[in-house]
Amino acid sequence: MRNPIRSETDAFYLALGAAALTAASAVLAAVVDPIVGGALFAGGLVGAGWWEFATKDPDRRRPLREAAEEGHRGADPSRRCVLVVANRTLQSEDLEAIMRTRAEGGAVLRIVAPILVSRLRYIASDVDRELREAAARLDGAIAWARRQGLEASGKVGDPFVALGAIEDELRFFAADEIIISTYPPGRSNWLETGVLDRLHEELDIPITHVIADAARTDEVAASRG
Repeated sequence: MRNPIRSETDAFYLALGAAALTAASAVLAAVVDPIVGGALFAGGLVGAGWWEFATKDPDRRRPLREAAEEGHRGADPSRRCVLVVANRTLQSEDLEAIMRTRAEGGAVLRIVAPILVSRLRYIASDVDRELREAAARLDGAIAWARRQGLEASGKVGDPFVALGAIEDELRFFAADEIIISTYPPGRSNWLETGVLDRLHEELDIPITHVIADAARTDEVAASRG
C-alpha cells in the first residue's frame, strides 16, 4: 500500500482531484439525474481506493531487505548460508530432508525458532512455557543435524514478532536462502499473520516454504521424546 501524500504537491493534486470529482458529480446530478451524479462520485471513490491499496509505496522501508543487505556486507561469498525458520514443525521429516539436502550441498544451516503468543500473555510476561518448548525443539533439531554430520546452529527468536526474529538473523547471517516451515493454512499462525508474504515481498533470495504434516510431525516428535 502506497502513501498518497508524500509532499505538498501531492496534497495539492489530491485536493484538486477531489474538488474536480465533486464538481463533476454535482453538475451531472443537476443536469442529468441525481443518481448519475451519485454514481460518478461513488465510482471515483472506489477507483481512488483501488489505486491506494493496489499500488506500492516506493519510499516505504523494507526492514527485511535492509537487514539482508547488511548481513551480506563483508560476508564470505564462497559459503552458502541457509536460514531455517521453524518452531512447532522442527521435527517435520520433510523439513529435515530439505535441510539435509542443502547441507550436503555445502550450505551452513542457521535455525531460528520464533514463538508467537497473544499480546496479553506477552505483556504479562507469560511466555515461559513457549520459550522452554521452543528451546527443546531447537536443541533437538541441532542434535539431529549433528548426528547427520551437518553444520548447524540456532537460537530461539523473539517471543512476539516472528518477523523481528528473522530480521535480527538476517543482519548477522548472510542468508542465501530462507526455508520456512509451517503447518497447513488454518493451523499456522505465521501464515495468518502474513510472514510468508512479507518474505516474498521484501527479499530477493529464494524462499522455500515447507508445509508440514501436523499429525506426522507430532508422531515423530513424540517418538524422539
